[in-house]
Amino acid sequence: MEAAFLYDPANASLIAGLILLGLDIVVIGLSPVMFVAVGALLTSAVLYATGWRPPLVETAAIVAGASLLIAIVGRTPLQRFQNADIEEDKSSDLIGREVTTTHEVTKTRGVIFWSGVEWQARLAAESDIESLPPGARARVAAVENLALVLTPKLR
Repeated sequence: MEAAFLYDPANASLIAGLILLGLDIVVIGLSPVMFVAVGALLTSAVLYATGWRPPLVETAAIVAGASLLIAIVGRTPLQRFQNADIEEDKSSDLIGREVTTTHEVTKTRGVIFWSGVEWQARLAAESDIESLPPGARARVAAVENLALVLTPKLR
């Protein structure tokens, strides 16, 4: 490969895009680097198609702009794609356990002390009451993002 080959902005952005895309796929796995890689490949395609050969600094600016535009447009679909097959683990051994509140627990926040650890807690949204006072008994209905979702234990 001649050194002059790399001085062509279309070739340089093509090679940079392929290297970044390979790095992202093999090492990182769908990260923001992918947006830069796709921006570089898109820039290379446009430069090849139009025959325009701007200086390398302008080519880098075009790659940056294309990458930003692709990131803005592609962020939501990519997040949807990445989260498509994730299921919440509902198999926690805490579910069904009876606990005693140590602080007030409401539908939005609270803390309980169980098994030597302070846990974030909240009342289940469908609960008939708005809060549990300290010392109240409750049952763990679910674990969501390391927070215990409680239902009041009827006496």
